[in-house]
Amino acid sequence: MWECRKCHERLEDSFEVCWNCGTSKEGVEDPTFAKAEEGDKAAEADARSIPADQRKVRSRRRASARTMAQLIYVGLNGYVLALDRDTGEIVWSNKEMRSGYVSLLLDGDRLIVSTNGYMYCLDPLTGRIRWHNPLTGYGRGAPTALISVRGQRSANLIQQAADDVASD
Repeated sequence: MWECRKCHERLEDSFEVCWNCGTSKEGVEDPTFAKAEEGDKAAEADARSIPADQRKVRSRRRASARTMAQLIYVGLNGYVLALDRDTGEIVWSNKEMRSGYVSLLLDGDRLIVSTNGYMYCLDPLTGRIRWHNPLTGYGRGAPTALISVRGQRSANLIQQAADDVASD
């Protein structure tokens, strides 16, 4: 965890910039930063006047301003997508998975993806692959379950983990 030097928001280590104000971990403020809902309106207004390569950078900045709570994850035929939960807009798409049925598990700050016997760990804010394991020798197909204590929100699991820590 780190704390933003500008607005004092507490952020996960996986965030390079504060989602609330756009300040980097090092305390550098981005003068072009706007919150997602504000940034989308501004981006639409000036998109035509910005060169294509700079548009991609701004698009990535807007995406980094979103939080996982603002995204809905979808797995379809070897694709994994993140949609904005308010607009339905595709925030990112990853087509590097093998084709087939896709199972997803949001495991804290990681999106675990399984398809046809291959396992992937994606960054849930960008869709970039963090790691990949072909699970050689275990067969193909969709898993019957993907389970993680971090991926569960059950009060029983949280209490069990707290009890385990307390007993250590």
